[in-house]
Amino acid sequence: MKYIIAALALLAVLKVYAQDQIYRSATADALIAAYRNNAIAACQRDRLNQSAEFAGLAWSKPSSIALQIGRGDLGVNLWEISDTRWDAAYKQPYLVLAPADPQTNLRCTYDININVASVRRSGA
Repeated sequence: MKYIIAALALLAVLKVYAQDQIYRSATADALIAAYRNNAIAACQRDRLNQSAEFAGLAWSKPSSIALQIGRGDLGVNLWEISDTRWDAAYKQPYLVLAPADPQTNLRCTYDININVASVRRSGA
């Protein structure tokens, strides 16, 4: 009887895990599809680390677009919940684009909430 209960508990855990993964995947796909064009346009507008010619070519057909929740580069610790940047660091969705040229080490992070992108070097 113990084995049957353990097996049922394991199946319940696997079901919840599978549903969570399906939900996360579908949500990421929907956000990427909805904001893809806005992200590409915003990445092409950012001129801080790239020239106009490079921006037009590199971001017109990015090699990958991924959903990221929160930004680790904001310097906000998890326990600093009164910091005004806490939501941006841990809760807000971003799209991270890799340029078409695999030799370049640039990445573009698009903030869905404020429609702004920032292009940075991968190592920075």
